[in-house]
Amino acid sequence: MVASSRQSTAHPPGSRAAARASTRARMLDAALAIIIEEGIRAVRHRAVAKRAGVSLGSTTYHFASIEELIISAFEHWRSKALLTDSPFYRQTRTLLEPYDDKVVPAADRPRIAAAIFAASVGYLRSQLSGKRDDRLLELAFHHESVRYPALHGLVMTEWDAQLQYLESIHRAMGSSQPVEDARITFSLFRQLEQTTVLENRARLDVARITRTLSRHMALCFGVELSDTR
Repeated sequence: MVASSRQSTAHPPGSRAAARASTRARMLDAALAIIIEEGIRAVRHRAVAKRAGVSLGSTTYHFASIEELIISAFEHWRSKALLTDSPFYRQTRTLLEPYDDKVVPAADRPRIAAAIFAASVGYLRSQLSGKRDDRLLELAFHHESVRYPALHGLVMTEWDAQLQYLESIHRAMGSSQPVEDARITFSLFRQLEQTTVLENRARLDVARITRTLSRHMALCFGVELSDTR
C-alpha cells in the first residue's frame, strides 16, 4: 500500500549543500533503478556510482555501508508519497468527515460502503496498472527488511500507519472488531497487489479484483455491493 511518511530538506539553489543533496538523490535514484532491474542484492557502491555517473568515493562518502545505502534508498522512495497524498485516503476521508461522531448511521452505510468499494477498486487499479516498478520495490524492500533491523522498523512503522487508518474506516462503518477487520483488509490488498506483480500478465485482471473486494466488503460492512465487472 501507500507510504506513510515524508522527509524533505530544502537548500538554497547553487549552494554546496544543494549540490550534495542533488548528488545524493541521483545515487539513490540509481539504487532504485538497480533494484527494479537486477534485484536488491545487485546494489553495491560501485554499481550505484556507475549508474549515477559519480565517483566511487562520492558514493562511499554519502553511504558508508550497503545497509545505509539500502535504507536511504527506501526512505528516498517513500519520501515521494504520503499516506495523505493517496486518492484512496482523500476519498474515504471525505466520505467519513460529515459524521461528527465518527460512526456512519446504519441507513447511510450501503451508500458509504459502495463508495469505499469504488475507491478501493480505483486504488488497486492505479497501483497495479501504472506503478509496477513501485510494487517491485515494495516486495524487494519488505524481503530485505528481514536482514536489516533499521529497515524492518521503517517498514513496520509504515504498516502500522496504514492499519490504523483502515481500522478507523471499519470502526466508522460499525465493525465490532475493527482491528481484526483492518488486518484482513490490509492482507487482502497486499495479496492482490503481490499476486498481480508476480503473475506479470499483459492485462490487469480487474474482474478478479472487483469480485474479491466486493465479496470482502459485503462481509465486513454487512451490505450487498454490485459486482460490476
